[in-house]
Amino acid sequence: MKRIVEMLAAGLIAAVMGFAGPAAAEEKAAAAGDNVTLHYHRADGSYDGWALHTWESFQAKSEASDEWAAKQMSDRPLKGVTWFKPMQPSGKDDFGVFWTIPASEYENGRVNYIIHKGDKKDQCNKDMFWMIKDSKEAWVVSGDCKVYTSKADAEKAMKK
Repeated sequence: MKRIVEMLAAGLIAAVMGFAGPAAAEEKAAAAGDNVTLHYHRADGSYDGWALHTWESFQAKSEASDEWAAKQMSDRPLKGVTWFKPMQPSGKDDFGVFWTIPASEYENGRVNYIIHKGDKKDQCNKDMFWMIKDSKEAWVVSGDCKVYTSKADAEKAMKK
């Protein structure tokens, strides 16, 4: 019995630390539940230093999908996230790396983000977003200015 408990504990620690491998990481992303997940692919496979700056914006919920909608107050970075201390990836799968975040962090349903390495921004050097009502998961490809709401569409874009 003690050995079973030790093995279960070791497996749990490995999963939490990200050592469970790509299949477990992919399952973790798919089982996000009340979370949103942003998947990021780089053709060179080099993810060192690339991280996520994400924030809540305060457009009215009915106008949140309008890129230029007026805000009711200033943006608020997620707790613990700053430009100089961005969010590190939650895991890695066959697409690339991904970040999983509680959907409740984005009350108006708009997930705002910048993938960056220092001051170098990916995705056309601009602020990006997608709407949770469209998908709880988004896939992005380095150098591509679009946000895809399906892995298949992102993979098609990689072949262009």
